[in-house]
Amino acid sequence: MLLARDLAPDLILYNATIYTLYQPLPRCHAVACKDGRVVALGSDEAVLALAGSTTLQIDLKGRSVIPGINDAHNHMLEMGLKLKRIGLDDCTSIAELIERVRAAAAITPAGEWIVGEGWNESLFQEGRLPSRHDLDQATTEHPVLLKRFFNMDVVNSRALALAGVTAAMPDPSGGKIEREPDGSPTGILRAAAKELCRRLIPRPTQAECVEALAVAGQAYLSYGITSILDPGLQPWEIQAYLAARRAGRLPVRACLLVSWHGFRESETRAELDGRAAALGGLSGLGDEWLRIGGLKMAIDGGTTSHTAWMFQPFLGEDRVYNYNRLDPKELHEFFTRGHTLGWDIGIHAIGDRAHHEAARAFAEVLSAHPREHRHNLIHGYFATEESLQHMARHGLAVVIQPTFIYYEGDDLFRDVGPELAARYKPMRTYLDHGIRVVATSDVPSTVHFNPFIGLYSLVTRKSWKGTLIAPDQAVSREEALYAYTVAGAWLTREEHLKGPLAPGFLADMAVLDRDYFTCPAEEIKQIQVEMTILGGNIVYMRDGFSER
Repeated sequence: MLLARDLAPDLILYNATIYTLYQPLPRCHAVACKDGRVVALGSDEAVLALAGSTTLQIDLKGRSVIPGINDAHNHMLEMGLKLKRIGLDDCTSIAELIERVRAAAAITPAGEWIVGEGWNESLFQEGRLPSRHDLDQATTEHPVLLKRFFNMDVVNSRALALAGVTAAMPDPSGGKIEREPDGSPTGILRAAAKELCRRLIPRPTQAECVEALAVAGQAYLSYGITSILDPGLQPWEIQAYLAARRAGRLPVRACLLVSWHGFRESETRAELDGRAAALGGLSGLGDEWLRIGGLKMAIDGGTTSHTAWMFQPFLGEDRVYNYNRLDPKELHEFFTRGHTLGWDIGIHAIGDRAHHEAARAFAEVLSAHPREHRHNLIHGYFATEESLQHMARHGLAVVIQPTFIYYEGDDLFRDVGPELAARYKPMRTYLDHGIRVVATSDVPSTVHFNPFIGLYSLVTRKSWKGTLIAPDQAVSREEALYAYTVAGAWLTREEHLKGPLAPGFLADMAVLDRDYFTCPAEEIKQIQVEMTILGGNIVYMRDGFSER
């Protein structure tokens, strides 16, 4: 007999507990991979019988295996660039922040931008926001911009001067310039006001972007992340992904959302319409490594920056500020345009009013123009009863970030009070209404992309301080893992390719140091990945794996 190719598997993992999320066989002990796909699941004896002379056989010695994590809201390019900037995630004081900027200034030519990311005033000993005066202590010869981990920047006086931000400048639509009593800017720029200075920072070269994608992707593999969705990309950023793919430097599978409305005031309605029309109908176009996913919009800001579109004022404020970037009529028009062009649309909507209006606008458009879609509301902080009904009736998904529960959950009581905090990211409620929930990280808008922190948060509803955040919204471990894997594949129109470990599906999986389903709940956040397999290839192995 002549064969065109060897039919034996390339790889077999055995002596394991494999959680497949594949309903016909939810758990097994061995898996075989061939040509990047899962070809067999079953007992050790049955699967090992398929091995040939060239099959790599790995005894996992009782370890557990889960499908590869699909982080379907992860700004991977920005995360990679962040890793090259000043890291501020662990700063515990403004004094320390100043010293890090001062150190960067010492090795940066005068006049060049200094950019840092990840600060959080909740961790500062001083108990306040930093200001331009603080950054001016570090340098007055460089423009400085430091990004908070979500929706707020602080800049120095030189950066404000370059951007022309003065006491006379009005707040931009959907943003806020924090001011001193005399009206002069403090250096804090919230929501859309961030772009006043950000747009002046030189764009990274394509080579720098490719390197950033490679660095971030390799880091993701060490946490079992095998797929991501990068939302809100400009054409030049999409070109960087294409260049990385051509160069073989895209370590994880990627789906891309095209930036549409709500990100740059300088973009006109005609430009945005032209972009959507020129690329219309491309949702889902691509291959198993890189594809276009849809359009990304934003209607408001965030809670910690007090720029979300709310029904009631934030605590300590006497009125509701108008942070909506689109009024209901415009929102309806944009949804109609994108929807009728064939796009899937994801919209950033954090405040309860933003969530309410976005769900209602989607419902109106889908009632007038029914079709199959993957439209979704991003963040899903505070659902209203009406928005839940719209979402359930019209098949709208919600894309949540469980790590926010862990890292910013305690801030909710300061920003919105206990009543709204009790409704925060209500996954149990969404699921009980039949709404599809996709769990993601949204880095670098949060501290870390570790999916096991997110899984821990969904199961326990605990913050890093141990505070219970809306504990009645806890879900099962299976529901949480499903949201981090199978649901993301549906969102990117790849449910026929990946998500569960099933025959014919992509062989993307992670080997863990302990059993996610049976370990104590408090240990979920401590889980480490021993090995990551992508397309049947071992792409990450923890040091000392074979000896353990």
